[in-house]
Amino acid sequence: MGIKIGAEKKIVFLNVHKPTAVNQATVNVIGAFSTKKEVKEQLVTSIKDVTGLLESDLLYKKIQAAFTAGAQEILVFGKKVSGDEYADLFNSVTNDWFGTITDEQDLEKIALISKEIASREKMLFATPLKGTEVGGSLKNSVQAITQDTTALVFSSNEETEDASVAGYAIPQFPGSILIANKLINGAVDSGYSGAEQGILKGLNCNYQARMKGQLGLAEGVTVSGDSIDFIHCAKALKFRLEEDITLWLKATPKPTFYDTSTLKAVILKRTGQFEAMGALAEGKTNVRLIDVADIPANDILKGIYTGVKVTCYYTYGIKEIKMDLFFAV
Repeated sequence: MGIKIGAEKKIVFLNVHKPTAVNQATVNVIGAFSTKKEVKEQLVTSIKDVTGLLESDLLYKKIQAAFTAGAQEILVFGKKVSGDEYADLFNSVTNDWFGTITDEQDLEKIALISKEIASREKMLFATPLKGTEVGGSLKNSVQAITQDTTALVFSSNEETEDASVAGYAIPQFPGSILIANKLINGAVDSGYSGAEQGILKGLNCNYQARMKGQLGLAEGVTVSGDSIDFIHCAKALKFRLEEDITLWLKATPKPTFYDTSTLKAVILKRTGQFEAMGALAEGKTNVRLIDVADIPANDILKGIYTGVKVTCYYTYGIKEIKMDLFFAV
């Protein structure tokens, strides 16, 4: 059981695999965006390095929570957003990032941000405003986000739970951790009634729970129901394979589909790294060329690809999830 100690709380996560220190470049960078004020772009490795934000600003508090939970590097940027011009906000930074947090708490606006982040094949972590009513009407608000790989973390007491989850999950090597997704013996003291917890669980939302006196995260899934770690692993693997395949193409003057052994070797070398770290089931990865007609319109990462299909199995505990990735070559 791994415990990350926050300023006023403890977040409990269940370690399934041993965390491994592997630098993943921009896959490890968390983007912290303000939609309320102008903040110059900056890459920081400590809360002490942040400029342009006040300690009372929600984004500052979230950045602090993310670092406390284990974030290694955070991209900070802010721009006043009018209407639904969130694309301009995310297009205005020069550095890349992966996990995303913002100072937006309104569910309707979170839904718009979620669409932008999903279109960029990144992950969004969001906490709605404290006091957001958890009832039947919540379904309509969450439904707008259910197609995206966003993790909604509800809390009746805290404002920064999304940042704590992102700060802990993103720096880990994919598959090295499984965020605690079940309540221990039903011992819950989250500020939500049993009925409210049932609604959140039914909507695949995360919420605070008290586990043996410590605050923990219930569910550990995105609003689409996928494990947060599974999505992180899938996107990180795709990110790495795209780099590998691009380098292979550059190094191969006249690639031919009559001999793809070197391409397959490149792909299997990378998936082998993920297997060695416990993220993927060993020896089950399959690489093959497929007809264009067999390419689905949307794969697990909501991209449209042709050419190469990589099938592997994400592991957590005693379970496995099949993962199909498609690449244009």
